[in-house]
Amino acid sequence: KSPLGTETGKGPLVLGHEMCGRVVQAGKLAEQYGVEEGDRVAVNPVQSCNACNACRAGKLQFCENLAVLGVTTDGGFAEFAKTKIAHAYKLPDSLSDEQGAFVEMLSSAVYAVRRAEIEPDNFAVVYGPGPVGLSMVQLLKNEGARVGIVGTRDYRLEVAKELGADFVWNVREGSSPHQTLDLAASIQEVNGGALADRVLVATAALEANQQAIEISGPGSVVVLMGLAGPEDAISVPLLSNLYQDKTIRFSLLYPLQWPTTIKLLEDAMVETGKIITHSASLDGIAPAIERVLKREDDVVKTVIKPS
Repeated sequence: KSPLGTETGKGPLVLGHEMCGRVVQAGKLAEQYGVEEGDRVAVNPVQSCNACNACRAGKLQFCENLAVLGVTTDGGFAEFAKTKIAHAYKLPDSLSDEQGAFVEMLSSAVYAVRRAEIEPDNFAVVYGPGPVGLSMVQLLKNEGARVGIVGTRDYRLEVAKELGADFVWNVREGSSPHQTLDLAASIQEVNGGALADRVLVATAALEANQQAIEISGPGSVVVLMGLAGPEDAISVPLLSNLYQDKTIRFSLLYPLQWPTTIKLLEDAMVETGKIITHSASLDGIAPAIERVLKREDDVVKTVIKPS
């Protein structure tokens, strides 16, 4: 089974779950959704049935008949892809195709930040300066938070600074000018002696998820969203966290966030240009994926184009 509890495709399976495309053939329901042939759409790959009890309650991530493009059925790494019309969102002309493909990932960041319930002047810490974490930095700044981000690669931390991060910390590289040997102390140093008000973990790394509990202060909210392994676990000391009245939440997918995310991009509230660092054609997809896996050429995010 996939991490979502659905049966994964047995292959051959076309991967790719972040996609934007132009409608070349539309079914009879398209008109009801304001979509017609020729329109550009961003596609939500997590395709709920919109008929089961979970869907009727608006809890689409718990759909009893869930299909996921690129995971349980063919996805977007192809010249043509198929989607249910209910999960295709028309894009404004002002947005590029690259931004359209960015909507899926950004929606997960939007939902996680919503779960964090940011208050003005909160001190928020983000773990993971990948595309999701870098998007979170901007969303948190939009909400009036002061933001620090934790990572292991300086080139990504520098991107975070360009996108508005107030503080960056490298917890691995000894030669880094951003290195910290004691993250909690580093936070207290720049936060008037207090630990973080909000912590968002955009990585599955166990150390990060564990440390998020430890560097969050009284009344804080911790949001965990990294896709960990089935046996991965962290430890939460009960009494000390009870006394601090902490809230620990998980953030799964992006239920009902797509219109909000598209509007954020349309209003230029999130910059994608510094995050989308590379592109490749379908023919060059293998080396492009290899580059991402090896973190070569200062890659952050790669967009795959048909040609």
